[in-house]
Amino acid sequence: MIRKLLVVILCVSLVLFALAGCSGNSSDEGKEVPKASSSSSQKTHINIATATTAGIYYALGNAIANMWNEKIDGIQASVQSTAGSVQNVELLSRNEAQVAFMQNGVAGDAWNGENAFEGKPRKEFVGMTYLYPNLCYFVVHKDSGINSLEDLRGKNIIPGPIGSGTELNARQILSIVGIDYQNNKDAKANYVSNAEAAQKFVDRQTDMVFIAGGIPHAAVTEMMTRTDAKILEIKGDVVDKLVEKYPAYFPIVVPANSYKGQTEPVQTVAVGNLLVVRKDVDEQLVYKMLESIYANKDILANSYKGAAKFKIENGLKGMTLPLHPGAVKFFEDHGVTVPDNLKI
Repeated sequence: MIRKLLVVILCVSLVLFALAGCSGNSSDEGKEVPKASSSSSQKTHINIATATTAGIYYALGNAIANMWNEKIDGIQASVQSTAGSVQNVELLSRNEAQVAFMQNGVAGDAWNGENAFEGKPRKEFVGMTYLYPNLCYFVVHKDSGINSLEDLRGKNIIPGPIGSGTELNARQILSIVGIDYQNNKDAKANYVSNAEAAQKFVDRQTDMVFIAGGIPHAAVTEMMTRTDAKILEIKGDVVDKLVEKYPAYFPIVVPANSYKGQTEPVQTVAVGNLLVVRKDVDEQLVYKMLESIYANKDILANSYKGAAKFKIENGLKGMTLPLHPGAVKFFEDHGVTVPDNLKI
């Protein structure tokens, strides 16, 4: 009897052990599925912060993201529309973006904790490459009687979205001629996107729209094409005082016939547009991303014609913050001398 009981207990134990083993195997097999998706999740996600959808940052950012996804293994790039350079600083600082377009003046101020970033330096990101100049356009109606920056006093103006490098440019430039539009002090400001600004200009709901961007710029093209408009010149003492106070600016000319009705060259100012990257992005990946940009300029030129003029030898132009180690290696490998002050 006891022997039979022992046999029964032994059989039950063996059955339970087998069930436990099957359960364990089934659990292990269940864990294999995430492993396969984990290999896809091992791709490095790069979110590119750009600006509003009507601008060059966004169009070029999309082209770069698509190109990186196609040309670089192990990367998953996406694009985010933003208010522009100032907001991009915050997105990089919070690691909500890993790469961003940024005006060089904003980048330098953020790194050094100056002007809009007084006492709050942002060291989470570094330089990647210079791209192209950001020209400053003050667009007005030809019949408005506005012929200089000083004439904007008391007018309805659109300086750009709050949190954008564009709005910061407008504020800095107009301050040189004594116009402070904050709190509608010397002019009534409406802070809207480039696309909305262009439409308001066409509908004559504003006296001036300020745009900072390359040549050609979609919003400037729309305003100059759909209305009888002109671009105000910035020259002489205004430029001298501006550059003295804000060294990121430099004089530049909008070539004749860049826009409809603009038959003469227009003197203005510009800042540099940079691509910046978080410091913690892998060095080899940054190298590959730069390599891809310069090797595929023709592809990028389909989204922004100026990309065809990107040159490695100009990659450090207007760089206002140190370079990522991957960028240092890339430029040095391509014969560009990187000064010590641009190395971390």
